[in-house]
Amino acid sequence: MKKSLLLAMAVGLATIAFFSECTKPTLVGADILDQDQSELVRVDTFTLLTRSIPWDTVITHFQAGGDVLTRYPLGNILDPIFGHSRSTVYFEVLPTYGFSEPEFANAKPDSLILTLYIDTTRILGQPENMVTLDVFRLEENIPDEDLITLRSFDLSGSPVGSYTGPIWPVPIRESLDYIGTVDTQRLPQIRIPLDLSIADEIMAMDSVTLVRDSLWLSIIKGFGVRFRDPINAYAGLFVQGATTGLNLYYTVGDTLHRQVNWTPIGSVSRSHYSYDIDRSGVTYPDLLTNNTSTDSIHVIQGSQGFDLEVNFPYLPQHESVLVNLATLELTLCSLDGSVGNLFGPPAQLEIYTYEDDRLILVDDVIFSLASGVFGLENYFGGVPLVDGNQATTYRFNLSAQVQKILLGEASPTLYVRVRQRETNVHQALICGSSSSAGAPKLTITYTRLNP
Repeated sequence: MKKSLLLAMAVGLATIAFFSECTKPTLVGADILDQDQSELVRVDTFTLLTRSIPWDTVITHFQAGGDVLTRYPLGNILDPIFGHSRSTVYFEVLPTYGFSEPEFANAKPDSLILTLYIDTTRILGQPENMVTLDVFRLEENIPDEDLITLRSFDLSGSPVGSYTGPIWPVPIRESLDYIGTVDTQRLPQIRIPLDLSIADEIMAMDSVTLVRDSLWLSIIKGFGVRFRDPINAYAGLFVQGATTGLNLYYTVGDTLHRQVNWTPIGSVSRSHYSYDIDRSGVTYPDLLTNNTSTDSIHVIQGSQGFDLEVNFPYLPQHESVLVNLATLELTLCSLDGSVGNLFGPPAQLEIYTYEDDRLILVDDVIFSLASGVFGLENYFGGVPLVDGNQATTYRFNLSAQVQKILLGEASPTLYVRVRQRETNVHQALICGSSSSAGAPKLTITYTRLNP
């Protein structure tokens, strides 16, 4: 019991000291060890095996857990290394009238506008390009399910609206003489005029259909949006909130102008996205379809992409040692024929382990997240670091997990994943064990405990 307590206390201290004491091996927590219980600190470096593994299950809607995604990646990329990827974002809009529903007697539509809020902090690639964004009507309802994974939905054969212009939107000051319109500056958005036949359908609804969600969705099932051609960029589409929505401008009689809108509503409305990848014709097909631990380069990619499997075959188990610091290093590689990393390397990587037949975060990540908003980067690591030779390396503090592996309490196989991969399309090439540019390695500073 005493030995287990010492191990737990020292590993916790090692996590806190990861970045502040990484320049030289020191015995973190040495003051809690008796001299006759330990040997001197040792440092060993272990080789390891890595390979890319594809994952085809991405949760894009988890309503029961309160984890409704609010931003989705919207893009169309043609990359000779990773293939042709294209996403489509689907969403519902629901009545938001408050206490008074609209009355369309003696009214005629002026315009029907779909407003899309683009999160400018999530624009990746080449946003200066001109793009064409098409809007389609959903031909089927998004299922009323707590959990939805990546899948496609039937859309109208032809677009009901299109936008051509820059992907980078600008704030818009709306100052229209329509009742229900506020003279205010709107967040960065794209406004797309839709076919007025949809407005006619809405204005023909009876008063019950206009206010009851189920009846409304039987007619206006929702919309799907996607880029028409490859644009070498991805944008973050914000689909929950008052900015994204459907806006109807209409005139009653000859002079009275009104406006009414329908928006996605928090956890009530459903939204989703699909991510389609065509890997035919890529420059290095074996890299994506037959990647093994002997290869010199591996792939890591968000969304419906790849995780990096890391195995420590030479790490002894059931060892009575105290891990002071365990650091995993992964280095980025490059390939001829790549268009370059349009998005830059993933800003944050996480590490998982299998436990009870499911992937869970390793303790080092959990401890770091619990320490505060900057704990993950400061204590766990997993962010890209550029050295003096312009090599980019990821370093991870795995002290707690390696301690469990050495005690025989955890699997020696881990999985590196792009953080928030559900909506993150970042990708990178990682050097493998046979690479001369920077093979992955695990360095452990430890103290061997006497029985």
